[in-house]
Amino acid sequence: MWVSGSTFQLWMIAFFTLAIFSVLYKDNPFYRLVEHLYIGTSIGYSVMLAWFQFGKPTIASIIKDKPHYIIPTIIGLLIYCRYFKPIAWLSRYSLTFTLGYSAGYVISKDFRPLFITQLTATVQPLWSSQGLGSTINNLVLVLGVVGTLTYFLFTQKRTGVIGAGSTVGKWIMMVAFGSAFGNTVMARMSLALGRIQFLLGDWLHLIK
Repeated sequence: MWVSGSTFQLWMIAFFTLAIFSVLYKDNPFYRLVEHLYIGTSIGYSVMLAWFQFGKPTIASIIKDKPHYIIPTIIGLLIYCRYFKPIAWLSRYSLTFTLGYSAGYVISKDFRPLFITQLTATVQPLWSSQGLGSTINNLVLVLGVVGTLTYFLFTQKRTGVIGAGSTVGKWIMMVAFGSAFGNTVMARMSLALGRIQFLLGDWLHLIK
């Protein structure tokens, strides 16, 4: 009896899922097999995506009507010189160009949304006409920002007002880091629940 393609695919997905979960017990060959397959597939996909979306169109443009593209192409290829010790120093030019271009792009394009917009959003009136809740929110926001900045004020002793502000900043950062960590854990839990739902529903048909 031949197994249909959809059934085979379903069983393969179930096998990969169980193999990944098996690491919770201990490291084993099934987990390493799936891990290597996943990493190899991801790298292969990334290489082919880079070739068809960037490499091949760039070469075609150089041959047809944009010969000046050869300059950034050469700069990009210099990064592979690091694998050859006699000319490994050439890879620094590629890295320097990339970092410089990226820094300039961020400063010119993202400075306003990442700095100016957040700065203006922080400057809030301590007393809001929208109600007690909005007033408390503005107070927490302003005190949290000032306290966090005070925590990184290393030119003054942490005594008096500076010490109190530093303590407030420390607690604000602990709450922020805890919230970010909790959000990460919940995201991972949602992925795990999705896999469990697949195993119990689509594969074993124990739940609907």
